[in-house]
Amino acid sequence: MTTHPTEQSAPADDTPVTFHDHLLPGIEAGRYRITVDQQLPAEDLPGARLDPVEQIVDVRAAQFRLDPSWVHAVYPAAYSQGPFDGLLPHITLNPAALPWEREPFTGGVGSPARAPWLALLLFGEGELPGDPNALGTTASVTVRALLDGDTAVSGPALDPDAVDHALLDTPCQVIDVPRVLLAQLLPEPSDLAFLAHVRSGGEDAAPAEGHDGRRSQDMHAVITTGRFPGTGQGRYAAHLVSLEGHVPPGAQAGDKPVRLVSLHSWTFTSCPESGDGFGRLAGRFAPGNGEHSAAPLRPAPAAGSGLPDELGTLLEQGMVPMTHITESGERALAWYSGPFLPRVAPGLPRPEHGHFPDADGLLLHEPRTGTFATGYACAWNVGRALALADPGFATTLVRLRHQGRLRRATERQYTTYRRQLSHSAPSAGPSGPAPRAAARAAAPTPREQFEELLRGDALDALAASFGTPGDDDAVPRPRTVPAAPAAYRLHAPQRSAAPPPPSSDARETAAWLARLRTLSGVPFDCLVPDRRMLPPESLRLFHVDRGWLDALLDGARSLDRHPGADATTDAELDDLLDGQGSVPAAGLLLRSALVPGWPTLRVEARAASGTTPVTVIRREPLGGDVLLMLFDRMPDRLTISEPHQGLHFGVDDQGNVALRSLAPGEVGRPLGRSVPVGTDPALTVTTPAGARVLDIGRLAARLAEDVKPRSPLSPAEFAVQLVRAPEQLTLSFEGTTR
Repeated sequence: MTTHPTEQSAPADDTPVTFHDHLLPGIEAGRYRITVDQQLPAEDLPGARLDPVEQIVDVRAAQFRLDPSWVHAVYPAAYSQGPFDGLLPHITLNPAALPWEREPFTGGVGSPARAPWLALLLFGEGELPGDPNALGTTASVTVRALLDGDTAVSGPALDPDAVDHALLDTPCQVIDVPRVLLAQLLPEPSDLAFLAHVRSGGEDAAPAEGHDGRRSQDMHAVITTGRFPGTGQGRYAAHLVSLEGHVPPGAQAGDKPVRLVSLHSWTFTSCPESGDGFGRLAGRFAPGNGEHSAAPLRPAPAAGSGLPDELGTLLEQGMVPMTHITESGERALAWYSGPFLPRVAPGLPRPEHGHFPDADGLLLHEPRTGTFATGYACAWNVGRALALADPGFATTLVRLRHQGRLRRATERQYTTYRRQLSHSAPSAGPSGPAPRAAARAAAPTPREQFEELLRGDALDALAASFGTPGDDDAVPRPRTVPAAPAAYRLHAPQRSAAPPPPSSDARETAAWLARLRTLSGVPFDCLVPDRRMLPPESLRLFHVDRGWLDALLDGARSLDRHPGADATTDAELDDLLDGQGSVPAAGLLLRSALVPGWPTLRVEARAASGTTPVTVIRREPLGGDVLLMLFDRMPDRLTISEPHQGLHFGVDDQGNVALRSLAPGEVGRPLGRSVPVGTDPALTVTTPAGARVLDIGRLAARLAEDVKPRSPLSPAEFAVQLVRAPEQLTLSFEGTTR
C-alpha cells in the first residue's frame, strides 16, 4: 500500500491527512472451494493416503444494498445549492476496503488490477429517462428479478448460485442509463482506479444526511466522479453504482439501456452565479458590508429614526421594548434583555440567602423611562418552566430536597438527644437559689429519671426476667452490669471529619443545571428577542449576562424550595456546579448559508491579539441556518474557514489544477504552478449533451510530467493534486469589552 501524508496542506494544529492508493481486503467476496489433501511419506503403509476433503466457503460482502451508516459523507451536501461547477462531487464510505471487496466488469471482460467495483456517476436534468428532474429517483426491483434479467435492458451477468439466497427476495434500487450516455460518463477500465482512494485523518466538508460528520482518525474510502457540474444553473443527481457483472459500454454493441444497481444517491443544485460560494458568503462578514458585517448583537435604531437619547441608549445596550402585562391585567411598556448583550452587564445583586425565591424580586425599575426591565424575571420563569417540563429532573430535584430535609431533621434530633444526655443540673450559687429558669432546668428529665432507674437494682431484675438466650442454649441468663457506675453516658459513633460524597441525585441535578447554564433548551426568542438583531447573512458577537444565567438557574431550582430548610442542599449544588466546567462569558451567532452548506465549518476564536485559544463551551446549530457558539471569554480574532482537507476535489476558479509537491516530508506543499484543465480540450471532454468530463488517463499523465517526471502517478498521488486548498476569512475586533 502506498501512502502519501499531506501534513503541509493543513495548519499545524489540524489533524494530518494521509492518502492511500487502496485498501485491499485479505480475501475478496465470492464462493471458494477449499480442498484438503493429506498424504503420509511412507506410501506402503496401510492408510497412508487419505481421501481429499472439500468445503465450499462463501465470503460475503455488500453487493446490492449499503447500510446507510456506511455512508460517512457526501459533497456537495444533499439538497445544497452553490457554485459547484469547478468541483468533482464525491462520497466517503466508512468501510475503507469496500470499493475493493469485489471485481468490476466480471461479465466476460478482464478487469484491471486493483480497480474498484464502485463508481460515482453524475446525471443532469433530462438525462435519465426515469429521473428527468435529477431528484435522485430510483426504481425498486427484487434481487431475483435483477438476476433473472429484463429483455428491455442490459443487466449485470451474475451467478445466482453465488448470491446469498436470503437476499433474492429483498429489494434493491436500480437506474436504467442510456448506453451512449454511460459510455460518455464512465471512465476507461484502466482509469477507474484513479477515482478511488483511501484517506485517514482530517474531517469531511459535509456529512451525509443523518450523520454528524465528526472528526475521526479512522480510514475512509473516497469515490470521486470524473464529471464536473455544468457552468449554468442546474440540478444534478449523484449515484454510487455497482459495476460488478457489467462490461464497459463500448465493448458490447446494442442500444439497450444498462441497468445499474444504485447503492446511494443524492441531489444538489449548481448555481455558478448565485454568489453562494464559501468565499463570497464569508466575505460578507468583513467590515464595510452594512448589516452583513460582523458586529455586536444589538437592536440598534435605524439612522434618522429621531428617537430620544435615552431610548437610543437602551437599544444600544441590547434592550428591546416589549408589552408587559401586570398582575392586575394592565398593559404597560417594559424593556427586555436576553442573556446575549453587546456590553458587559453589571453584576446582579443577590439576596441575603443567595437565591431568588420568585420572579417578582427580579423585576427591576428602569429610571430613565420609568418602566420595568423584565429580562431577569423572564429568565427565572423560563428556568422554572423548563424544570417543570422535564419530569425526570423535577422528580430528582424534589427527592434530593426531601432527602436533605430528612437528613438535617435526623441530625437535629440527634443533637437534641446528645444535649439531653450530657445535661447536668447547675449547683446553687453562694448568693442563694438559682433563678426560676435555672430551677426548671435543674429538674430531672424523664430520660434522666429512666436512666437513674436503670442504675439501681431494677436493671438486674429486668435482666433476670428478660434475659437474652445464649449461643449454646436457650436458658435466659441475666446480664452482668456494674451496680453503680461512676458515670453513665451514651456516646455517638465517631463521625469522619470528611464530608460525605454527593449523592447520585445531587450529581444528576448539577449536571442538568450545568447544561441549562449553557442555555440548552432555552427558546430562541428568549435569546434573540427581535429578528432585526440577527438579519440573514450576518455574524453577531455578544457578552453573556451572568446575572441572566443565575436567574435562569434560580427558577429551575425553585421547585419545592424552602430557603431556610434547603440552604445546605443549595450550597451542595453550588459546589457541584463550580466543578461542571467554565461558565459562558461570550459567544457568537452566525446566520448564514454557510451553516447548512458546510456543517463542519471551522470557527477558531482567539484572544490576546490572536495568541491565546478561546475555549468553546457549546457549539450547536439552531434551526436550519443559525450557528450558536459560547466561549469562556470574549475573543478578539475569529477565523472562519472551510474544513481543512475537507475532500474538495477539482479545479480553482480559473479552471486550473494547483500542483503540489510529492517529495518526502513535503507532500501537499503548493508548488506555485498549475496545469490548465478547463481550457485544454485534451484534458476536459465536452460531450454532445454538454457534460464536462475529465479524461482521467491523460490528466494523470500530464500531472506526472510536472510533479513526478518519468514515473506514473498512483491513485493517492492523483488525489493529492486534485485537492482544493480551503478558503478562510480572519476577522479582528476591537472595543468588544465595552
